[in-house]
Formats: sequence, structure tokens, C-alpha cells
Amino acid sequence: MDRKMKPFLVATAVALVLAARPAYAYLDPTAGSVMLQLLLGGVAAIAVALKIFWHSILRALHLRTEAEDDER
Repeated sequence: MDRKMKPFLVATAVALVLAARPAYAYLDPTAGSVMLQLLLGGVAAIAVALKIFWHSILRALHLRTEAEDDER
């Protein structure tokens, strides 16, 4: 990033924050349900990814060797 561009971007960001107005938006119960589903789906996806790659993670952290994995 250019040194001359950085102050411009900071000034633009400050101007956008100061110019923000309240939205007065309505969130119905369905929106909360969708957010909950997104959160639970993300947790489930992380759990499945950990289950699939658990042995690789242990090897990467040097907590287990490949020989120990082959024994199982």
C-alpha cells in the first residue's frame, strides 16, 4: 500500500463511521433462528473437520509420530 494512500483510507473510514445513522431495522424471530442455525452448523463443521484430521493435527503438533499411528 502506498504511503500517500494510507491517510486517505483512514480519513475515509473515520468519515464513514461518523456519518453512520441508526437503521431502525426489524429482525423477526426467523432471523434469530437462521443465526442460531449458522452458529450450530459452524460448530458441527469444525467438529467434523477435527474428527477427520485429528491424527494429522497431532502429528503437526509433534504429539504423536507416524509409527504410533500405524500401530492403531
